[in-house]
Amino acid sequence: MFPDMTIELFRPNGTSAVLLVTLGKVLKAIVVMRSLFIDRTVVRGFNENVYNEDRKLDIWTKSQYQVFQKTWLRSYIKLFQSSCQRCGRFLQDGLPPTWRDFRTLEAFHDTCRM
Repeated sequence: MFPDMTIELFRPNGTSAVLLVTLGKVLKAIVVMRSLFIDRTVVRGFNENVYNEDRKLDIWTKSQYQVFQKTWLRSYIKLFQSSCQRCGRFLQDGLPPTWRDFRTLEAFHDTCRM
């Protein structure tokens, strides 16, 4: 359904599931599931390493980039191409519009979403 998105499934503890979601050449997200609930999500830039030195998924280290510490996966394929729907600018305080409307996926800066 989404050609630029790949999802890999890992089961490190047998029952828990960990998903590695790659969105084009924009970002990689690690989603830790406990039963049917999302327990933890870590998003990193495409060029950042998602594995630790033991070649296991690193579910704890945050991205070095502030922009990837916000998460709306599907709408991020155009993260650096979408302008804010309220102010029309691409950057505000050095960041792209990272907040997404849940229903429409329109992009807004955090301060413009109100």
